[in-house]
Amino acid sequence: MQGIIFNALEEFVIETAGMALWNDVLDESKVSSAGVYTAGMNYDDAEIILLATKLCERLAIPLEDGLKGFGEFLFSFLLTKGPIELQEYHRPQALLMDLERVIHRDVKRIHVHSYTPFFEYTEQDEHSGILVYRSKRKLCIIAEGVIKGLAKHFNQQAQLAHTQCMHNDFDECVWSVTFTHD
Repeated sequence: MQGIIFNALEEFVIETAGMALWNDVLDESKVSSAGVYTAGMNYDDAEIILLATKLCERLAIPLEDGLKGFGEFLFSFLLTKGPIELQEYHRPQALLMDLERVIHRDVKRIHVHSYTPFFEYTEQDEHSGILVYRSKRKLCIIAEGVIKGLAKHFNQQAQLAHTQCMHNDFDECVWSVTFTHD
């Protein structure tokens, strides 16, 4: 997993629960990185799951809720760190359709050995479409949060129906997504 995702997790935890909790979880987890993450470096995928699990245990919230909340935060975090082209989008559907071309292309160009999830959005009408997600990490819960964060950025809400999931022996996750204005 790219270090920038760990940087986002750290910022999310510090903003929502404080530096002391972040430091306590790092100490308890005994992660090999010692909690020092460089944005462009790759780290063991299991490390982020361990940290998220321990954080949710400490906060007494379900892991699924914590991961969705992090995903929502992650969108805005990456928006500020990503390519300037992201600022040119005026609709969440347009950004979803270009996600692979705009964001993941740049990540792979800069960080040749990085692994990115695959997203494909097919618009059905101006408010809805089908989103496909594939990743060896199977972090579809975070992806749901990212979509909610995307919608929020455009002052909308996203209604998601998770019709197919990799955790149920499918090769990919599929959502029916409907965007509505606040």
